[in-house]
Amino acid sequence: MSSEDKRLQSLEWDQAQGAELFRGGFLTVSRRRVRGRFQDGAATAWYEVETVSPPFLDAVVLLLYARQAGRPDRVVLRRAARPAVALRSQHPLLLGLDGGPCSGLIWELPAGGVEPSDLAPGGMGVLGRASREALEEAGFALAAADFHPLGPPPLSAPAFCPERLHYLAAAVDPAQAQTARGDGHPMEEGAQLCLLELDQALAWCASGRIVDGKTELGLRRLADWLRER
Repeated sequence: MSSEDKRLQSLEWDQAQGAELFRGGFLTVSRRRVRGRFQDGAATAWYEVETVSPPFLDAVVLLLYARQAGRPDRVVLRRAARPAVALRSQHPLLLGLDGGPCSGLIWELPAGGVEPSDLAPGGMGVLGRASREALEEAGFALAAADFHPLGPPPLSAPAFCPERLHYLAAAVDPAQAQTARGDGHPMEEGAQLCLLELDQALAWCASGRIVDGKTELGLRRLADWLRER
């Protein structure tokens, strides 16, 4: 184990070096030079890192739940296309590891990106974004004040992306559900929604029917929160 004075304390960026490597239709890839700074003031050698940034800053993940007397707690799930998941099936080693191909259609919690304008002065904020995504992705008209956070927002993929996930819960009335209109992107077309018993959703995580990590974490946070109510 390292001594106390050789414990990594912080990261230092080379302000003179940095480049945008690629800007696609959705992701931007950048390269920067960074080094670690130790407790005693010494530093590691400079090294390069690439980071990936979506067009939005963070994301909201929605736990839309229904509690009705005499019925188990239920939660809204959404099944939509995730092309990156389907691409695993084109790699023979990963195909063998997974035990078979994946269609790229996976069950997730409704979610959406927090735009820069949401956080600018006069913007709708994180809760306002949750309200908009609830209508677009799940067909529920909810006010920003209807949402409450489920714990601190974790990083989605800290090895290469700075995005945090804001888990926000709100009670819904299934009788008030509207048709989810989506945001107009072809990936949104044909999405399937279900109101599933929360225990069954957790069982889907255990069986591998739900493979999305953010969804499993959100379901477990919701289950813990509801048990206290």
